[in-house]
Amino acid sequence: MEIAAAIIFILFYLVGLVGLIVPVLPGVPLIAVGAVLAAWLTGFERLAAIELAWVIGLAVLAQVIDYVAGIVGAARFGASRAGLWGMVIGGLLGVVFFPPWGFLTGALLGALVAEIVVGRELVAAVRSGVGALVGTLGGLVARLFIVIAMGLVVFPKLF
Repeated sequence: MEIAAAIIFILFYLVGLVGLIVPVLPGVPLIAVGAVLAAWLTGFERLAAIELAWVIGLAVLAQVIDYVAGIVGAARFGASRAGLWGMVIGGLLGVVFFPPWGFLTGALLGALVAEIVVGRELVAAVRSGVGALVGTLGGLVARLFIVIAMGLVVFPKLF
């Protein structure tokens, strides 16, 4: 069962890595699920509660960072409340209509359009859109480091 556990975690980990750039896949949560399945298959001997707690905690942290990063980026670049909402809505629409990278352009364009609609100057609107893009990219990089940390917790226990 240990070989099966390792294979399952590797598969979930690889799909999770793809999920970092294809936002329709919940990458980080899938990695956490893979770790739980691997632990279960080994009778929680190789991966104990402490490792699973770390993996699940990192997965929760990644989700929080993913949510907050774009908002913080846009706000630091001067986005209004409308720009923040535009970023969120644009990012969601971008994921649906233009995968895999639509969330980036959607966030940028959503913030830009929302700022223009509420009457902000074009320069300020562009700045808000760029902030949304910078924050979203920052969140992506942070999630990548978290995924690496998750691997560093699990891989040594399975091999």
